[in-house]
Amino acid sequence: MVTALEAAVRLHGYLSRQHWDGQTLGGQDQGVKWHIRIGRFVDSYCPWWRKPDRYVFQQGQGYWVLANWLLADLTGNARYEEVALAATQATAALQLDDGSWPYPLPERKHLKATIEGNWGALVLLRGYERTGNQRWAEQALRWHRFLMERIGFLDHHGGRAVNYFDQPRGKVPNNSVSLLWFLGEYHRVLGSTRSDGGNEFLEPVADLLTFLESVQAPSGEFPYELPSPHDQHFRPHYLCYQYNAFACIRLIWFGEYAKERRALKMAERAAGFLAGGMLESGASKADCFRVKPEVVHYADVLALALYEAHRQGWGNYADLVRRGFAWVLRQQGQDGGMVFSRGDYGCLTDRNSYPRYLAMTLYHLLLWDRHEQHAPVLSTVGV
Repeated sequence: MVTALEAAVRLHGYLSRQHWDGQTLGGQDQGVKWHIRIGRFVDSYCPWWRKPDRYVFQQGQGYWVLANWLLADLTGNARYEEVALAATQATAALQLDDGSWPYPLPERKHLKATIEGNWGALVLLRGYERTGNQRWAEQALRWHRFLMERIGFLDHHGGRAVNYFDQPRGKVPNNSVSLLWFLGEYHRVLGSTRSDGGNEFLEPVADLLTFLESVQAPSGEFPYELPSPHDQHFRPHYLCYQYNAFACIRLIWFGEYAKERRALKMAERAAGFLAGGMLESGASKADCFRVKPEVVHYADVLALALYEAHRQGWGNYADLVRRGFAWVLRQQGQDGGMVFSRGDYGCLTDRNSYPRYLAMTLYHLLLWDRHEQHAPVLSTVGV
């Protein structure tokens, strides 16, 4: 069987040919509203009907940058470093004067998304760490100020949840989990900028942990969205295993770095929930109630989360990890790409090429390869 690194190099080649323009990783996206429900399948089955859109998400750019830095380290090939630097320069150029990044989809162009800004800032932090470019550190700090002053938080039972956009809506736990990891990265890379010795980056951590502890179900699952004064929707289940896999990974990465037992205990409970999400084939269940569609990046993030849990000694998840990554490797086509999903609405296939999800898969394969090669597992395993 092909190794994870070989598959990652082929996937990198596909992304370079199809989606990389020398500065940004861009292309189609699942979208929102009608497009995620219907439009993308029209694009999949009738690709000739219109010219594909090209969206650049900082989340996709971020995974692309992390993957290229890791490929440079794993292979010693300087061209991957060159790609990472070019993408970092583009991310820096795309930042707005207020410190934020524009949201790429037209339906939400009036909003500033927490996750987009966090990923843009992470790209800059990584660039600063690798090169010492002080300007990139200053730009990352501009996003942090925007996050604290414009994005803000919502109170919840003694804790706080970060807002999803700069206009408040419901409380999304996975967004707050991700913020923990990003704040840990600010602390790790920049230390403190305060003269009194305190650390502005870690100040929200206790409140975020209190919020997350209060909403995690006895099963270990985090709900997708909780109501707030601004949005009364309650969605306990949505892409359950995918969202909780990301949450588990980031709780582990942050908990290891910050030596935060509360984060690690929540991750351990989440891992127990995730172990029931993998099918015999190695694919991930779509959610708590549906097996399909089978989506590639659901499977690779689930397998990686179970690997991280296994590494912590919380359970013998090794067979599930190998099964999941083996399934992902089998999805790769001759051109290095991967079909996004199969079994939507029972019978549809989404053959569109979405660069931000493929970049996630690329990075997860590389992290798995580092494990396969018995590389030292560091406290910065997630970065």
